[in-house]
Amino acid sequence: MPTLPQTTVQWRAHAEVLRQRVAVLEAADAQRQQAQAALQVSETRYRRLFETAQDGILILDGNTGRITDVNPFLMKLLGYSHAELLGQQLWEIGPFKDAAAARSAFHELQSTGYIRYEDLPLEASDGRHLHVEFVSNVYWVDQQRVIQCNIRDISARKRAEAALSQAMIDLQERNEDLDAFAHTVAHDLKNPIHVIVSYADLLLQGFELPDAERQQCLKAIEQSGYKASAIIDELLLLAVLHKSEVATAPLDMVPIVTASLSRLGDHINAARAEIVWPDTAVWPMVLGYGPWLEEVWVNYLSNALKYGSLPGAAPRIELGATVQPGGLVRYWVRNHGPGLTLEEQAQLFTPFTRLDQIRLNGHGLGLSIVRRIVEKLGGHVGLISEPGEGSTFYFDLPAAQ
Repeated sequence: MPTLPQTTVQWRAHAEVLRQRVAVLEAADAQRQQAQAALQVSETRYRRLFETAQDGILILDGNTGRITDVNPFLMKLLGYSHAELLGQQLWEIGPFKDAAAARSAFHELQSTGYIRYEDLPLEASDGRHLHVEFVSNVYWVDQQRVIQCNIRDISARKRAEAALSQAMIDLQERNEDLDAFAHTVAHDLKNPIHVIVSYADLLLQGFELPDAERQQCLKAIEQSGYKASAIIDELLLLAVLHKSEVATAPLDMVPIVTASLSRLGDHINAARAEIVWPDTAVWPMVLGYGPWLEEVWVNYLSNALKYGSLPGAAPRIELGATVQPGGLVRYWVRNHGPGLTLEEQAQLFTPFTRLDQIRLNGHGLGLSIVRRIVEKLGGHVGLISEPGEGSTFYFDLPAAQ
């Protein structure tokens, strides 16, 4: 057994040692309490940041990929409750149900420790389509591997980018229209106005002209005036198309075609054209806007009258409608003219391109207007043609349900 201290000095020495040990223990306990307090503050701060973050945060088990925590922002963004997400693997929940891609990304994350997607499409529980920036990394907590996924909603940015891109396209089209306006005023209007001025000047000079020649001058002035007026009307319509929004409605195309043929009655008679169209009872209905579609038919029919026959032959023009896949209806105008080469076809439906720039006169706004109208109404235009086989011009529009 240890001997008891024999002197006061020894007792005091032992007491001092004990006091020092107690002080060390008290200091260690104070440090522990400080560390615990700091940890509590850190955990509180982390939890506050986690709960209030304006980005989505997912915490996963680094080994299994199961969700161990999710913040309120992400629950609100995706439309899932905490209970619906907790314990699920990433590829078991709706937004990430491309299981193969999600598993592949998870394995890549396990091996590299980091993965990033600039634009990951997701779908919320209510069917909303989202675009998110997805960044995930691996770290260790208490010797446990943890995966943190930060998910930022960039849907508004993507919509803004799409709107900007569309605005750039619209601006390009407007610039093309400005060029078209300048071209028309400088060239297409010049010819009829020159004719009007020349014949009017001739008449004003007071020359003695036979009645027949005088009538010929007046007729040329009248025809040139009509031509200039038609060009101006088309320019105004082209300008209106950019600024106007119309409500589409189910349309019976028969009265629209009838009105178009009536407008062109004099031209049809002068060309001795034969117009062939089927039993009107079987024509399907579409969604559209009547006044604009009448312009489409007038343009197609006018081109068929001008260019749709061989030299010396009267035009034979066929009209029809067929149901297309995808809920569309195709209306078409077929002529039996010389047809078009692939190069000529590629130039159509753009401003100021005529069916044959070399051998025919006229202005080329018509098919450009047709394209703008039909696209504005949710459809598209086209043609089918081969040299020597005639041409079929068509436009497709959504069928009326």
